[in-house]
Amino acid sequence: MDWFASKNLLGGLSAEPAPVSRLSLGNSGKIELFFRCDGAEPSKVVVGLVLDELLGSDIDELAVDLSRESKIWTVHWPLNPRRRGVYPLQATYVQTDSRFGLWRFKKRYPCKAEARVYPNLRRDRRQLANIFLNRGMVGTHLQRIIGQGRDYEQLREYLPGDSMFDIHWKATAKRGEPVTKTYQVERTREIYLILDHSRLSGRIVASGQDGAPDESALERFLTATSILNLVAGKQGDLFGLVTFADKVTGFMRASSGRAHQQCVQDSLFNLHTSRTTPDFDELFTFLRLRLRHRALLVFLTDLSDPAASEAFTSRVRMISRQHVILTNMIVGGGIGPLFRPDQEINSLDEMYSALSGHLRWHDLAVIGRSLRQSGVSLGLLEQENLAVEVVNQYLRIKQRQLI
Repeated sequence: MDWFASKNLLGGLSAEPAPVSRLSLGNSGKIELFFRCDGAEPSKVVVGLVLDELLGSDIDELAVDLSRESKIWTVHWPLNPRRRGVYPLQATYVQTDSRFGLWRFKKRYPCKAEARVYPNLRRDRRQLANIFLNRGMVGTHLQRIIGQGRDYEQLREYLPGDSMFDIHWKATAKRGEPVTKTYQVERTREIYLILDHSRLSGRIVASGQDGAPDESALERFLTATSILNLVAGKQGDLFGLVTFADKVTGFMRASSGRAHQQCVQDSLFNLHTSRTTPDFDELFTFLRLRLRHRALLVFLTDLSDPAASEAFTSRVRMISRQHVILTNMIVGGGIGPLFRPDQEINSLDEMYSALSGHLRWHDLAVIGRSLRQSGVSLGLLEQENLAVEVVNQYLRIKQRQLI
């Protein structure tokens, strides 16, 4: 009797996790488990999940009390993920004892679920709180716009002081008097972020704290991409994404809306460093063919390799006349001019280290001057300020009506 009673209790119980659990890197989270019983439920069960160690689970099993009057129970499995990515959950294991404790029964419940660990945006959102706290459209928000805009609006009579470049000569010839073109300020622009996840993106730029893994350049690239995606949506612009390594690995046409922002986030969380060299020939050919309208292109890459920098400098001319291009890379704290006010040199080793940083800075400055001849700006940014600086560059371009 004892055996059959326990068998029937587990037979009527179903257990499954949420189809998708969304977590943030370095922040505590949870996986929701749902239990349902069609018959007489067991009073207590022990639940087990087979999880990757990078999800940061501190428990191997979880005791669940099902004695309260209900037919549906929700249980939270705590996690503290230590690495970004997607982690599949293939089964839930449930164990219970018989009524008198003579037998122990186990059951495996297959499932198709996954835990998604996204980049941690808390620190960068805090630095840009003035943008994200501007919620809603209540009231008037002033923003200075430099320039007259680029979208043609209508014709009007010529007024003293109008530029000769704004005169519509065909309309002037028809009417027999000067006619001036007027423009309106563009409100919606296309913003594309081109993200490099080739071998140099795996370079460590920040050491982990409190047992967390070291942070690579790619992690900072992903954080900056996510932040710019959110800011562009706040500003009413269209955001697109291109990822590449030895070939173009992902392309998302510029659009807007919460659904599009979530699609961008979903395309980023499982992106990892490739052990290949970036192919700028294929990248710029792809951009030339796909991006027909003028847009702001923000590159996150690493040009410290001489071959990569030479290829980028020579190929970027294919699109530099049509688009506004910003190129950013992460540099270490030791890279900079040899003689700086904040630099202290107290030993011979520090002198050699400062000299090495100066030579690397000089090489990057030469690359920057070469890119400026093609109308491309090169930003040498520190890893902790990457997202903030990229957003500030975008807002300055938007303010000056350059796209």
